Amino acid sequence: MLKLVSRQALLVVVSASLYACGAPSLEEGTAPEYGSSVQSLTSSLTFTRNISTGDTVFTNTVSSGPAPYTYYWQTTETQSWNGNVYVSGWYQGSSPEHFYCPRAPVRGEEYLWSLKVEAYAVDANGVASPVVYKTLPCSIPW
Repeated sequence: MLKLVSRQALLVVVSASLYACGAPSLEEGTAPEYGSSVQSLTSSLTFTRNISTGDTVFTNTVSSGPAPYTYYWQTTETQSWNGNVYVSGWYQGSSPEHFYCPRAPVRGEEYLWSLKVEAYAVDANGVASPVVYKTLPCSIPW
């Protein structure tokens, strides 16, 4: 047997059932928020190298996220002649940072060490980008 009920009573029963099932509670005039499409902060690492001086400039370019950005860097130098590894540890810097890494080995030159440069950035909201890195061979002319 089917019994008629008022719309208001039916609305209360349905709302209570949805709330009990974990649905978000709604106030009049609002819509549920199941998540937002926030883009994560990303870093991109590029470099230029002056062949004659060895000055190598790495630039960390940030996309997404509000400025200002804080940039962090770390270098790892591996010496090929003795296997020693030197890690700078993370330090705060600017978007472009200068490092010494003479041109890559060519005929008549020997590969002496590798330079790994790692970087990430943090935006104004405190969101950090993933770490990006590049490794370059470094040598000096004989």
